[in-house]
Amino acid sequence: MSPPDGHNPHASRPVPFALRLIGHKKGRTLVASTGIGFALLVVFVQLGFYGAVLNTALSVSDRLEGDLMLISPGFVYLGQTGSIPNARLFQALNRPEVESVTPIYFHFASWRNPETGRRCRFFALAFPLEEASHVLPIDLPEVGPQLNALRPPQSLLLDRQSRPECGPELGSQEVEIRKRAGQVVGHFDLGVGFLADGAFLVSDDTYSRFFDAETLDRPHVGLVRLRPGSDREGVAEALRASLPSDVRVVTPEELNAFQTEHWVSNTAAGNIFGLGTLAGFLVGMVVLFEILSTDIRNQLPFYATLLAMGYTPRQLARFVLEQAWLFAAFGYFPALLVSSILFPIVSRLTQLPIFLTTGLTFGVLGLSLIMCTGAAGLSIIRLNRADPAELY
Repeated sequence: MSPPDGHNPHASRPVPFALRLIGHKKGRTLVASTGIGFALLVVFVQLGFYGAVLNTALSVSDRLEGDLMLISPGFVYLGQTGSIPNARLFQALNRPEVESVTPIYFHFASWRNPETGRRCRFFALAFPLEEASHVLPIDLPEVGPQLNALRPPQSLLLDRQSRPECGPELGSQEVEIRKRAGQVVGHFDLGVGFLADGAFLVSDDTYSRFFDAETLDRPHVGLVRLRPGSDREGVAEALRASLPSDVRVVTPEELNAFQTEHWVSNTAAGNIFGLGTLAGFLVGMVVLFEILSTDIRNQLPFYATLLAMGYTPRQLARFVLEQAWLFAAFGYFPALLVSSILFPIVSRLTQLPIFLTTGLTFGVLGLSLIMCTGAAGLSIIRLNRADPAELY
């Protein structure tokens, strides 16, 4: 090996040199790649479920069709909304910029499939059909053509992404909601994730029948649609100034922020998957640090020889970094492949909105590079021990 006075062939081809270093002991390389790959698979899975938490947070709120929202001061999330007086909707409608205000109702419901006896917890959504016939208050295109089917009492539309074990079975449309008979007259695609086992949509009249303790005079959210060209922020401030303190005026973005805050920060699911991601990250870093530091310790004479030949500490540090990045690649791509197979299976079995997105793919790639760079940085400290004067 020639010293770097003039042209150094290893400086121009650093990756093959790093490949030689990690290929020297294939067993060790396999163990390191397996450990890192497993750690990255854990990160993939944890971030996948974390993404499912975020998708749960926005599954309903992000589909509400309104320029502004009227909510209760006690609003926490769509499963704990509080209610507002119906009169506030009419007061908001008095503003010349306001085109319409639609009451929306939410409720959890005990659901039973009569054929199997399976009991589940469903999330109910309701709104007046008359207003929906003009402008659908929720972004579910399949619902519009089925509005007339919702007019008979006890009629409902069922979310296809509800847990299959909750039913009804194919060909059967009878269900039991809070010990009352319900009739499935159609379907839509929503998916509420961790919020409930499934969802269904009814008219406000049917809602009052299923939930007789609830009054239609106290909606949970009011969707405010403005006339084209209206200043949304200006109207929001005017409504805040004119409406009593028993109602809040928020933008859709603020409503989504409430949802995200609740599901990410205030629920066990968000905290568990966030900590799980951190655990996977730290495990991968520790595994790689142990591999690299052991390798450096065993090959200190070799690195000392390189120093004696004229290589700089920066060049040696680069070799260690390149080894770490190669280990990251060897672990990342198998973890990506397994995740691409695992995620659809988990989603199908659990009906949770867990997806291998482009953002997740590149996000974990970035985390793997950071993880391996950090481990390499800690390992490079051992290079300071490669002193030719002490070894020779």
